[in-house]
Amino acid sequence: MKKISTFLAVLSFATLISCGGDDDSSSSSNCTTSIPFVQTGKSFTYSFAQFGFNVGTIKFTYGNCNGDGFLVTRETFNPEGSLLQTATDLHKQEGDFLLSDSNNNDDYFAKIYKKNAQLGDTWSVTRPDGSVVTHEVISVNEVVTVPAGTFTCKVFKYSTTTTINDSYVYWNDEVGNIKEDADGFFLLELLSYN
Repeated sequence: MKKISTFLAVLSFATLISCGGDDDSSSSSNCTTSIPFVQTGKSFTYSFAQFGFNVGTIKFTYGNCNGDGFLVTRETFNPEGSLLQTATDLHKQEGDFLLSDSNNNDDYFAKIYKKNAQLGDTWSVTRPDGSVVTHEVISVNEVVTVPAGTFTCKVFKYSTTTTINDSYVYWNDEVGNIKEDADGFFLLELLSYN
């Protein structure tokens, strides 16, 4: 049962970060970025809970840029610390947006972060399945405490036409994703980073 829950939780997270994509991604060199936390060698480890139960951790490590974007290794671990899965994502900056392809196949990028986001900013995109994903900046100075420390964050409310709950993603402009709360479905909190 634990393995199934962990698998579902990881699948839910991977799906969530790939839900805001659009079709106008570019295959030109995407190795230049002005987003501080998008750098080769940066890593981020998160605790991951589903329905209030610890299901393990997820670690993201930025590797080198392959010309299409930065290769990001995503490792998931069970609560005992055993490696469950390793995958490679592709991240690139396009304008003010950080785009993520959780399948690393250049066919679908999610807009997971907006640099210079302002209160009230919104953007919507349509996924290949026809569902509409909307992001709205609902706070620009929310103070949150997670195991890695206390951070001032921008809060992006994330909703989609195919789910009944909203998610709230807390971003610090220098560090990156600090916390994600999907209204009780899952909770992601930053444990450590470099």
